[in-house]
Amino acid sequence: MSLPTKAAYWLSTGILIFLLSWAAGSYHIIHETQAGFFEAFGYPTYLVYPLAYLKIIAVLVIVSHRYNDLRDMVYAAYFLNMILALVGHIVYGDFYGHAVVGLIAIPISYLLGNSVRGRPQRNFFGRWTGQPGEGESK
Repeated sequence: MSLPTKAAYWLSTGILIFLLSWAAGSYHIIHETQAGFFEAFGYPTYLVYPLAYLKIIAVLVIVSHRYNDLRDMVYAAYFLNMILALVGHIVYGDFYGHAVVGLIAIPISYLLGNSVRGRPQRNFFGRWTGQPGEGESK
């Protein structure tokens, strides 16, 4: 694996971890401000805390790189979250640079993850999908 590929993966993944962690922390530390942004963007404020916990789980899934299907869902969900954030910030007339950076970093991290770290061999939802799951052999 070439050094530029590894550097691109770890830089983009570091950016994602930072964005996810910053958002989850700010949703708790400055909850009222963040809830106000959600309301201004047209999203319900009851989503603030669940979204914070989902972002913490996303950090754990990306860092652990253990379950293939769960990792795929985290990247897809965060990509959709970044699209909604970008639209909300643009419509509100707020700074949206972090959403653009996130939308660039997500596919880079996802596409380079398997080549840099190897594809996870386990599937979290294997029991329901017919794929080998945790503790099961192929």
